[in-house]
Amino acid sequence: MEPSSAKPKVPEFLANLGKATLRGIRKCPRCGTYNGTRGLSCKNKSCGVVFRFGNRKQPSKAAVKLHTGSDVQIFSVRQRDRGHDHRCLVVLGLSETTIQTEEVLKEETVLETDCKMETVVQVQEQPATAFKPKKRRKDDTPGCSPLIDESQVSLSFQDWLASVTERIHQTMHYQFDGKPEPLVFHIPQSFFDTLQQRISMGNTRKRLPNYTTTFVRKDALPLGTFAKYTWHITNINHVKQIFDTIQVPLEVTRSFVQNRDGTYELFKCPKVEVESIAETYGRIEKQPIRPLELKTFLKVGNTTPDQKEPTPFTIEWIPDILPVSKIGELRIKFEYGHHRNGPATDFHEPPPSLEHTLEITPLTTITFD
Repeated sequence: MEPSSAKPKVPEFLANLGKATLRGIRKCPRCGTYNGTRGLSCKNKSCGVVFRFGNRKQPSKAAVKLHTGSDVQIFSVRQRDRGHDHRCLVVLGLSETTIQTEEVLKEETVLETDCKMETVVQVQEQPATAFKPKKRRKDDTPGCSPLIDESQVSLSFQDWLASVTERIHQTMHYQFDGKPEPLVFHIPQSFFDTLQQRISMGNTRKRLPNYTTTFVRKDALPLGTFAKYTWHITNINHVKQIFDTIQVPLEVTRSFVQNRDGTYELFKCPKVEVESIAETYGRIEKQPIRPLELKTFLKVGNTTPDQKEPTPFTIEWIPDILPVSKIGELRIKFEYGHHRNGPATDFHEPPPSLEHTLEITPLTTITFD
C-alpha cells in the first residue's frame, strides 16, 4: 500500500500551481471562496468577512452624527463583520412620554440596511461636553456658499440702462443690415419715469411725446386696448445723453475688421500718444499707414447733405402690459449706416517714389531733306 499523502486537498483549477503560489492562497472560513493571503477581507461581496485591518488605513469611527438641520437625529453607524467601509443610517425616534428622572436615557431604534434587516439597537446617551469653537481665519473659505437674501437682491436703474446701451452696441454690427428689428424691454413704470427725465434733459418742462396713439391688440398676447407714447430724437448728442452710463458709455461709431472667411470682428483701436505730429508726418514719405476701416454709425438727424427729412431715434412706451405688476413695454427703433474707408481689395500697388525721379524729355521728330 502507498503511504497516505499529507498534502491538503487542492481543487482542480488550482492543481497546476506550484507550492510557492499555493502558499499565497487561503480559503474563506465562512463562504469557502479562495482569496489571497495579502487581502484584508473576502472578495465575495455577499460575505464581507474581514481577515485583518490594514496598518496604514485606520478603521473609521463606529458612529457619527449627521447634522441635517432638523429635529430628527440621524447617525452613520459602521456594521460589524462587514468591513470598515460598510455603514448604514440609524434614525433615533424619541418617545412621547415625559421623562421625570435623570437616569440614563435609552432609546429603541430600528436599524435599516440595504438588505432590509431589522435589528433593535440600544443607544446610550453620553453627557454633553462643552467645547470652544475655533475662530475662522479671514483667508478661510466656507465649505458652502451662504444663503442669499431675496430682499437684498435688486437691480438699479444704472445697471439696467447699461444693459440697454450694450444691446445697442451689439445691434450695430457691420455684418448685418442697417435696419434692425426693434429692441424690446419689459421694465417697471419707475424705470421709465427715470428714463423720461433723461429724455427731458435740457428742457425746463417735461418733454411731451411726439405721438400718442391707442390701438387694439387682437392677434398677439396680451390682448386688449393699449396706449402707446412715441418720442422722436433727431439729435445725436441728445441720444448720447440719454443712454450714456458710467459702466457702458454709448458709442456712436463702431469699428470692425474683416476676417479671411468673410466675417467681421469688432476692432478696438489702441490709444497711442503722439508728440509733434506735424514734424513727424510732415513729409509725404512718412505718412502714417492707415488700415482698411470698416465702421458703423448711428443714423440720427441729417446724415447726408441731400437728406430732406431727419432720421429719428424712436422710443416707444406702452404702459401696463402687465397691469398687476405695473410692467410696461419699451421699444427702441433706430437705423445705422456702414462706412468703408480704403480700397476693397487686399492688394495695393505701391505709390511711385517721389525721390530720385528721372526727367525724360519727349522725343522730337527729325526730318531729312
